[in-house]
Amino acid sequence: MVGNIRFHFLFLWSALLFSGCSYMPSMPSTVSDMFWDDEDVAGFIEPKPGRSVGLKVKWDRGVAGEPDDYMNHPRQIAVTDDSIFVGTFEGSVVRVDMESGEVLWEAEIGQSVVGGVAVDDERVFAGMVDGKVAAFSRDSGSVLWEVWLSTTVASAPLVADGKVFFTTLNNRTYALSVDSGERIWTHSSVPVALVVKGAATPTTDGRAVYVGYSTGEVFAFNISDGKIMWGKNLSQLSGRSEVDRLQDVDAEVVVGQTNSSNGQFIIYTVNHQGSVMAMRPADGSQLWQRKFSAIRRPLLWKNQIFISNIDGNIVSMSAEDGMEVWRTKISDGYLSAPVKLGSRIVVGDNKGRLFSLDPTSGRVVGLDKLNDPIIANPVVKGNSLFIWTNEGDLIRYEAENH
Repeated sequence: MVGNIRFHFLFLWSALLFSGCSYMPSMPSTVSDMFWDDEDVAGFIEPKPGRSVGLKVKWDRGVAGEPDDYMNHPRQIAVTDDSIFVGTFEGSVVRVDMESGEVLWEAEIGQSVVGGVAVDDERVFAGMVDGKVAAFSRDSGSVLWEVWLSTTVASAPLVADGKVFFTTLNNRTYALSVDSGERIWTHSSVPVALVVKGAATPTTDGRAVYVGYSTGEVFAFNISDGKIMWGKNLSQLSGRSEVDRLQDVDAEVVVGQTNSSNGQFIIYTVNHQGSVMAMRPADGSQLWQRKFSAIRRPLLWKNQIFISNIDGNIVSMSAEDGMEVWRTKISDGYLSAPVKLGSRIVVGDNKGRLFSLDPTSGRVVGLDKLNDPIIANPVVKGNSLFIWTNEGDLIRYEAENH
């Protein structure tokens, strides 16, 4: 992918019909994950911290090919105690050994994986562009079951409470049995004509499942039966163009606690061209709201929320009241979600850069250039950072000085 191309993946439903994709009659038009203001890009000055992020490569394994122009590998990988699981644009699910980086098995499924993968103790789950979702044996990669949903799967799966949850492009949520794929409950919202590519992975606090739609709505469902506990719309409509009115909730809802929450959980959610909001999980009542635009999962750390916005900034806000603490322009491209690695924040971009930031000041304290686009969200486990590049390479780094 090339960061200064304004629209990476734009196609109309009429084009899909002409290409023979009439099996998805409810599929809306789709717009790219990201776009930038040309003046911002032209005036961008790359940070020069004078030192690296402080990582050493433990192994680097090519597990898939590079997608065609304007296409991405799925952005969510699953990391367990002994393995890493990835889904690919080429139509496969791959298990890689944690220690050696060797490929343990590869399951060919014929259709591009969308969103990413999730695992439980026995199975690996993935959804495909043709609307099929499947469970694979975690040990062997053999297919355990397959079912078809209403249209293209838009999110990575969530596994919880004996169920696997998916969101589709036409704003439906499915809760399926992990054992059989049998449908347990569903929810439907209103499809929209133009959406940001992809959808937020559902999240849970064990009691509720939190789902975001391209309408700008966030819902909390009872995890057992799917009954709506509450719904909230983050939209702040403005502008005249279709792009200006994109309201997708593409960033996962974050559930966590702050120092002053008295042990009570707070949920944080953000959408595109809308707002970032803190709410009480029991009833969705608003604690604070700020105008904001992002499509990547926020990071809650201590009393701060860190978010990659759509303009290449990392922004820190007070988790207590939403007041901005600092804002640092680090990229002229498309940022991943930020992650915590030791005492630093680490984030990648689609130009192949990996940044390390001081969480108190926002200062860039380390920069490495991988040259491979980083589209998927990095994953931290212990002292290790896992990067899934858009050229199909899976890399395990070890922190040296964090």
